Amino acid sequence: MKLFKLFVAIAVLIGTTNTVLAQGGGPATRNYGKEADRLWQSGAYAEAAEAFKKASEKLNPKNQKARLKKAYYAYMSATCYRLLHQFSAAEQQYEKAVLLKYQEAEPKTFYYLAEMEMAQCKHDEAKENYKKYEKLNPGDELTKVRIESCEKYKEMTVKSGATKHLVTNVTKLNTEFYDYAPVMGGRGKEMYFSSSRSGSLGEEMDNITGQNYMDLWITNIDRNDNWGQPEPIGEPVNSGNSEGTMCFDGRGKTMWFTRCPVIEKTNIGCEIYMVEKKSKSWGEPVLVKLKDHDTTNVGHPCVSPDGLTLIFASNMAGGYGGLDLWYSTYDKRNDEWSLPVNLGEDINTAGNDCFPTWGPDDKLYYASNGMVGLGGLDIYRADRVGEELKWEKPKNLGYPMNSCMDDYHIIYTEKGKIERGYISSNRNGSKKGANGENSQDIWDFYLPPVLVDLDIIVKNLETGEAIPDAKVVIVGSGGENYVMNTDPSGRITMSEKPDGTRYIEPGGTWTIEVEGVPKKYFSASDNFSTEGIEVNRRIIRELKVMPEKEVIRLPEVRYDLGKATLQVNDSVNSKDSLNFLYDLMVANPTIIVQLMAHTDSRGSDAANLDLSQRRADSCVAYLVNEKGLDPARLVPKGMGETTPAMYFETNAEGDTTLRQKLTESYINGFKRDKDKFEKLHQFNRRTEGKIISYDYVPKKEEDGNNE
Repeated sequence: MKLFKLFVAIAVLIGTTNTVLAQGGGPATRNYGKEADRLWQSGAYAEAAEAFKKASEKLNPKNQKARLKKAYYAYMSATCYRLLHQFSAAEQQYEKAVLLKYQEAEPKTFYYLAEMEMAQCKHDEAKENYKKYEKLNPGDELTKVRIESCEKYKEMTVKSGATKHLVTNVTKLNTEFYDYAPVMGGRGKEMYFSSSRSGSLGEEMDNITGQNYMDLWITNIDRNDNWGQPEPIGEPVNSGNSEGTMCFDGRGKTMWFTRCPVIEKTNIGCEIYMVEKKSKSWGEPVLVKLKDHDTTNVGHPCVSPDGLTLIFASNMAGGYGGLDLWYSTYDKRNDEWSLPVNLGEDINTAGNDCFPTWGPDDKLYYASNGMVGLGGLDIYRADRVGEELKWEKPKNLGYPMNSCMDDYHIIYTEKGKIERGYISSNRNGSKKGANGENSQDIWDFYLPPVLVDLDIIVKNLETGEAIPDAKVVIVGSGGENYVMNTDPSGRITMSEKPDGTRYIEPGGTWTIEVEGVPKKYFSASDNFSTEGIEVNRRIIRELKVMPEKEVIRLPEVRYDLGKATLQVNDSVNSKDSLNFLYDLMVANPTIIVQLMAHTDSRGSDAANLDLSQRRADSCVAYLVNEKGLDPARLVPKGMGETTPAMYFETNAEGDTTLRQKLTESYINGFKRDKDKFEKLHQFNRRTEGKIISYDYVPKKEEDGNNE
């Protein structure tokens, strides 16, 4: 089975046919068919693809047997193109095989045609061919996954379903050849990666890829963050064989890498080697014994920071599908690695699961084509379960980290509020290979921080005028504490600090308090949250502070005629009005307020005095029992009808045209205008606060509650 060797060589899991191909019939004209079969058996897929194509074109389907042979050649040509990642050419040949009804002999013709369409982002066409295959082979798990992936593709790639990551081709490092699976060296100033570019130690071309054998390369970053010219890391790590994906332990002194021996006519599977760095050079690689059989493939090493746990991909017996992820632990005493253990069905699928990397917070990142995704290989993240060597609930990283093509092998160079790193992909925008198809390239990704700006505006509650030089304290749940003063326009703008960091970050709660500077204003407070903010946002908070004065006119507090119960209905919420006073007293914790309730002039003086006292008591009861204020801070006083309110009328320009005390005689002049008559009486049925002391000492319990 050449599946793993192909994947290590070209960094993409592509798969070989496991079907019984149609045989029989005479050789094609000029023996094109015989030559094509010979090339296929030798692994020379590029030449075999053209030979099978020519054999199919030359054969005349004069009878059923000839038609089947012609279809077989088209199918095999498509298979070679598929293994070479020439999707368009493979699609054409699979379509030809379908027209020649090769699906009657091999139902998977529909499946592979759909795979080629999906690899070119033709999800609608692919879905139809997956369904055709499903009818011929019902119950196939991977086919169901592919159909669901096609159905959800548009939903996963629209703006509302995408992440904010920016993914960019690292053009300075990539070539028309395969460049993939980068890792950072211990100092963070050099990058190692796999490549088939010119300069490989292997003298021959790889018949599978038509390119050089893979080697490991290194590039250094200069002071200006520019990558230098890549160079092969040389012997003894690189050899005449193919060397692929690698990883380092946390110290950056030990490297594990994949090597696939190149021995003609011998099926020797890929293996993992470990090598120590000696000063500035590498020592002699040592084989890590993991395989259960000579032909088994193991590769794509991923090691824990302490170097004691190795996760890798393999097709060894006991797996769930093509390639599975396994792990082995190192026994220092006996200097050996344990028998491999499969990571289980929470991670592995019926498809191929490979290219693991050990991410921040012990998260496992890997590529899979066995789960619902965007197409080809997608990158998934799985959370570790406690201290066990167990991970679960893999989550697709989404678009644009994944695409409709192959996306795999992720590393993070920064993790936190700013995510930065590299992935490998042959997505659109990759450099074109000699065959015109997308190459395997290194891409960088960057998650820009969400920028939150805060504008605080402080105004006079009564006039709406801006208040300059007001002292404002802004406190965040993460321990942030800023003290600022408003500018001449009454505004504070908080965006970027002088050091480039931000004042306000997403994911917290904040309180704002105006401390009453200048002193002629009461304090005021507000709060807001940046939880769940995912896009840049400007938050504007306007705080209106009340001028300090003895009598505080509250927003409307109403009572039914002759009653003391607070009105709460569709037209007024008297409790909300009293909340204004509550907020003011919380922001100014030393004041003691006398609550004065008034009645209109109807009824006797004694009855109105009693009614107003009960109304004042109702207000205090609400503020104490429902809002939690200390009763020592509130003094209820019934005023009866003794103090009529002042009534103001204004014109359209806002100018006061009438200032009138609402005496009984004045109101009686509007008896014929029932609406205004009742309105003026309602003005008199009011509640006011009067500050009678600034000497209250808050109790400790109240301090906690108020906080």
